[in-house]
Amino acid sequence: MNSANTFESTILSSRSVDDLLALLRSNLKKHISPETAQAQGFLTFEYTKPMIERMMADMAQPVIMSGNTLAGYALATSISACTDIEIMRPTMELAATLTLNGSKVSGLRHYFIGQICVADGWRGQGLFDALYKAHKERFAGSHDCLITEINAANTRSHAAHARVGFQIIHSYTDGGAQWDVVAWDWRAQ
Repeated sequence: MNSANTFESTILSSRSVDDLLALLRSNLKKHISPETAQAQGFLTFEYTKPMIERMMADMAQPVIMSGNTLAGYALATSISACTDIEIMRPTMELAATLTLNGSKVSGLRHYFIGQICVADGWRGQGLFDALYKAHKERFAGSHDCLITEINAANTRSHAAHARVGFQIIHSYTDGGAQWDVVAWDWRAQ
């Protein structure tokens, strides 16, 4: 078990992209047991280095480091990057049709979390919340809200997002799975 006092919020560097991709792959649902997926959560989409670099071109990428070890990340994805990254495009297009607390999302300054992940051994120590706190500190001045999608079967992720302040603004089924679009509205905070 790692000590929560030994992590630091920083910005992903280009030399750390390979570490991020390794952490991502080790937490993909297809690479973990059903029991681990249920208990610890899971990732659905596999990003590539060019996709991550495209996200980095538009927005800083808050990460949590422990010394030289990547302990967690939350991928900031601009609307422009969503347009360029095929697996993000449907989320962007759907979000534009939704409302958040009485306002059309298309009229709000918003961006997306492409994915959030905390490494095994670091879970339950506040890193998830610290990653989103870093996003709010960095982007709340230029954005009204943050949007992402969660596989409804990922109950750990749902609980963590609700704890931070996300609310479900839409649900749909795709490929046999239920997905919830969630948003964190920074306007009233």
